[in-house]
Amino acid sequence: MQHRAAIILAITLVGGAGGACSPAATPSSEAGVADAGAVVRGDEGPPDAPRDAGKGTDPDRLPASDYCETLAPSFCAFYMRCGRMVAKDEADCRAVFLESCNARYEPRYVDLEAAGLLGLSRAGVDACTAHLGAVTCEEQASDLDGPCGRMWRGTSAKGEGCGIDVESFVCGAGTTCILGLDFCGTCETSAPRGGACEAGVVRCASEDACIAGSCVARALSGEACGDAKPCITGSTCTDGTCMAPAIVGEGEPCDARRRCAYRSYCEGGQCVRAALLGEPCATSRACTSGRCEGGTCVALRDDGATCASPAECSSGQCVAKVCTPLPSACITR
Repeated sequence: MQHRAAIILAITLVGGAGGACSPAATPSSEAGVADAGAVVRGDEGPPDAPRDAGKGTDPDRLPASDYCETLAPSFCAFYMRCGRMVAKDEADCRAVFLESCNARYEPRYVDLEAAGLLGLSRAGVDACTAHLGAVTCEEQASDLDGPCGRMWRGTSAKGEGCGIDVESFVCGAGTTCILGLDFCGTCETSAPRGGACEAGVVRCASEDACIAGSCVARALSGEACGDAKPCITGSTCTDGTCMAPAIVGEGEPCDARRRCAYRSYCEGGQCVRAALLGEPCATSRACTSGRCEGGTCVALRDDGATCASPAECSSGQCVAKVCTPLPSACITR
């Protein structure tokens, strides 16, 4: 699944299918990178979200450790309906989803929850599930578009730190993570839809654009677009219609506009099936949920293990050659 966050992973399992990040990450190089200084995240959570969100004090909160298991059925039903996963059926999809999600994303969410920076909303999960069951494949360009982008509720206030990828979600209600050139950011106030905005001064939430001094909803894939109605991130305005990259299957040609389905990646202009843990590999990019070592996909390294790069760690963070939990140095407390 892919995340539309500081770096737009889609939000991202293995492959370039449209999105996030969503719950699982992709080792594919097809994810786009947001410009430094860009609006990364606007949270629409409740204005009174507690600082200890995610620690069991709020009845709306689900444990971050339940994330992958809770979302696997609804995302896999959507993936199989829309041809976004190389799998024979939903059960096969869920097995791949859980392996990748639990390896690449859930540990990072759990770290941020433990730091009191992030909580998983029960109402947000329910809204995402209902949305995935009804949305057309074309409209959902990225996994975390629409209601699915509001499952995570940040607790950081205006002026507090945020970062790339999942660390962009820490900004609380009414704020947006604005990245600097060092890819660290600050939670800044964002205007509501219909509210007044000014480029570089008062910004809109990530699903909106500042047009003629007002925040307006961006057009979804398949909807009409133009100067007064720009497309949602991940889609481009082509002949007056927002167009997301096509999702193509294993063995089909791939490029920037033809993204490989999850559990596959673009190699030499063709979608190639990716490897699960224990399966043969040539590079770490070919592994769905781990790293390639000795020609075999093995698990990512746990906190405290030695590392040479962040890509080796389940936290995505390698500091002084040791895998360390989030938050990163971008977020100081």
